[in-house]
This record gives sequence, C-alpha cells and structure tokens, in this order.
Amino acid sequence: MTVQGALGRVWQGVVARESARVRDAFLTSESPRTSGRAVWGLVVAWLVVLSFAASVLLGAWWLLVALGVGGYPGVTRGVVGFLGVLILLFAWLAVPRPYQPEGQEVSAQDAPELHALVGRVAAELGVARPVRVVLDGQANASMGLAGWRREPVLALGLPLWWSLSPQGQVGLIAHELAHLRNGDPARGGVVALAFSVLERMAHALLPDGISRSKEGLIPMVTNALMTLLALVPLGAARLLAWLIGADSQAAEFRADLMAARVAGSEAMVVLLDRLHMAHLLDSALHKQRHMPERPHAFAEYAFMLDHLPQEQWVAQRAALGRTSLDDSHPATSDRLQVVLARPQPGTVHLAPKTAEWIRLELTPFVRPIEAQAQEWRQYLLNH
Repeated sequence: MTVQGALGRVWQGVVARESARVRDAFLTSESPRTSGRAVWGLVVAWLVVLSFAASVLLGAWWLLVALGVGGYPGVTRGVVGFLGVLILLFAWLAVPRPYQPEGQEVSAQDAPELHALVGRVAAELGVARPVRVVLDGQANASMGLAGWRREPVLALGLPLWWSLSPQGQVGLIAHELAHLRNGDPARGGVVALAFSVLERMAHALLPDGISRSKEGLIPMVTNALMTLLALVPLGAARLLAWLIGADSQAAEFRADLMAARVAGSEAMVVLLDRLHMAHLLDSALHKQRHMPERPHAFAEYAFMLDHLPQEQWVAQRAALGRTSLDDSHPATSDRLQVVLARPQPGTVHLAPKTAEWIRLELTPFVRPIEAQAQEWRQYLLNH
C-alpha cells in the first residue's frame, strides 16, 4: 500500500467517525452542542482577514514612502514603492467582491403567489423574507447575502422546482430560508470574508491556461513558483474548512429539521433524494435538444426522476458517502436518518391549485432559462 493510500485510509476513517458523531448527535438531540473546533476556525478567519488588511496598509505606507513621506533615500523609496505597488495590485485582485446571484429576478408583480408562499414560509420560520427571488437553470437552490448591504436573496433552480411536489417546493424554500437563522459559520461574517479572500488570492496566483501553455525555462519556473505561492491560501482555506466542517454539517441538519417542521418529513425525504440527482439534468437537456417528448427540458428532467428505478435511488445514496470532513453537506443517508427520526406533519401546506398557479407564473421564465442552460451545456461540451 502506498503512503498516499495509507494516509487516505486514515483520513477517511477520521471523516467517517466525525461525520457519524455529528449525525448521532442530531439523532439524540434536535439541538446538540456545537463543535469547539469551530472556535479555532474563527481565530484562523480573523488572522486571514487581519493579515490581508495589514498587507493593504503596508502597501499603502510604502507607496507614501515612495512619494516622499518620511524623507527616506531615493533608492529606498524606489524599492519600497515598487513593492508597495505590487502589494496593492495583488490586494485589488484579492479583495472580496459582494455576492451577486446569477439568474433572472422574478418580482412580486411577476409571481405574486410564489412571493406569497415565500412570505408564509419566512413568517413560519421567524426570519426576514428575501429581498429578491431569482430563477436559474440549475437543479439546485441557494440562499445568499447579496451586495455590500448583504441583503438576503433566494435562488431557485427551475429544473429542481419542476420536479417537486407542492410540499417539496415548500420544503425547498424552507430549507434555504432556514440558513438565515441556523448558525452556519461559512455563510456570513468573518469566516465567509476569509474564504472569499483566500479564494481570490489563490485564483490570482494560480497560472491560467495561457501561462501554462507557454514553453521555455522562464515560463516553467514562473508557473512553478506561482503554483507554490498559491498553495499558501489554498492550504489556509482547506484548514479553515476543516475546522468549521462539523459545524457546517450541523447547520445542514438543522436546516433539514426546520424545513421538515414546515413542509413535513415525507416531503423533505423526497427533496433530499432529488437534490442529489442533478447529474440527470444533462441527459434531460440532451434529450430535449435531439428527441423532445415533453414541453421543455425541465419537464423532461421531472419525468426522468418520476420514473427512475428504485435501485438507482439506493445506489445514488450509497455513492454519496462521507468523502470529506470539510464538505458542508452531510451524507444523504445521514440526512435522511435525521429527518425520519422525528416525523413531522408540516405546518405550511401548499394547495395543488395554488401550486399550479405558481407554475403558470413561472412558465414565461422557462424558455429563456432553458436556452441559457442549453448554451452552458454546449460550452462545457466544447471546452
């Protein structure tokens, strides 16, 4: 057995034990204590943010020195001025940008019933309703804090939405809105800021495709050096993710339980399964492009999920095992166990007639979003 294989087996054992510990804690109590390791994650996040701020201040000071502040000799001014410009240029590349969701915004005028449902779920959870709702072509959904004002924005993927029952749609909204109050350390505050800084630093340092394609000793040495430098922010990001990993997984369990209380446990079980079938969307887009049988690709995707053999559901759950301690989403099988351990009837019920009205409200968005999904698929195939 290779050294890498041995370390991999040891690491997988750690992952399995830690993930199982988080799952068992939720099977025992709906509100278990958080991991003390997350405190060290907060310390690392503050160190990253403060170090970045200090580097910006240092670069600004050196630039002032180059302009004559302090009366330093000309050679010193030239050297520190050059270094100061480099630091500030790199800081500009690495400075966090506010989150801006992609997709088409659907206003309350466009979809009053959808916005009313979002408002009902938000009130039931005791959270502020999202400022905006956007639609995209992913078989997923997300909750983000957009702009410098960090306004909550709910993103709903039309493929996933089309594949869910009315109660599953309630559960999808509830799960995402639950993240506004369930204490996920990676979704806000200094931890999210640190992740953003580290990600942008690594992106700025790693050689792009053009740089890697250049031949010669100098490009080879430069690319190797930049790659080595990029390992610093990449390693720090991995460490930070590991430190908060258990708490991020706990946040997902809490969101699942809160959503089950609102939509019902049965709807959440179906939703959790379908969240992990996104790979079938590519097949649905391909079939709709070449052999269409349904009105659009999202309806085809829903048809595929509705007629998927039970063996494939079981195989998919088994494939999504505990693969990484820093993965924010626990294993599907663990999430199903936690939700089924506390059966809930649901408190917000979406009538089929209202669900159909919402579907009619969203129908005008289907064609343009489907076209974008097809274009993105073709781009991936060609690259």
